Amino acid sequence: MKYFMKIELVLCFSIMIFSCNTSSNKSKNMEQKLTDKTTLIVTSSPNLNEMEELKKYVQGVMPLLLNLGGTVVKRSKLTDTFYGKQSFVFLLVMDFPSKEKLTKMFDSDAYKALIPKRDKGFNDINILYAEDLE
Repeated sequence: MKYFMKIELVLCFSIMIFSCNTSSNKSKNMEQKLTDKTTLIVTSSPNLNEMEELKKYVQGVMPLLLNLGGTVVKRSKLTDTFYGKQSFVFLLVMDFPSKEKLTKMFDSDAYKALIPKRDKGFNDINILYAEDLE
């Protein structure tokens, strides 16, 4: 009888340790989400009256993005709509190794200096973060 009680205690203790480790790993994974890779999606419509400002913005922002290790996945101009309303003309998709560094770049003085060009060069622009579905 004592032998079975010892086995039960060992099993309970093992389950508790496993449960704590699993919770700890989940907590660590949640903390790492900020530094894990992220995808940047930019949708935009140009201001045709301010194409020079748009070019200056793109020439200024692309080196900032690429210096963070960003990889261009897709740059596209939308041409047709199969279904729904086309609310933007350009699409940029980039992958980054660190969401935290990307967020810091958008908060940097170098990026803030580009905001007036961005706001003049585009009638509409959306800058979005995305994560892979698990």
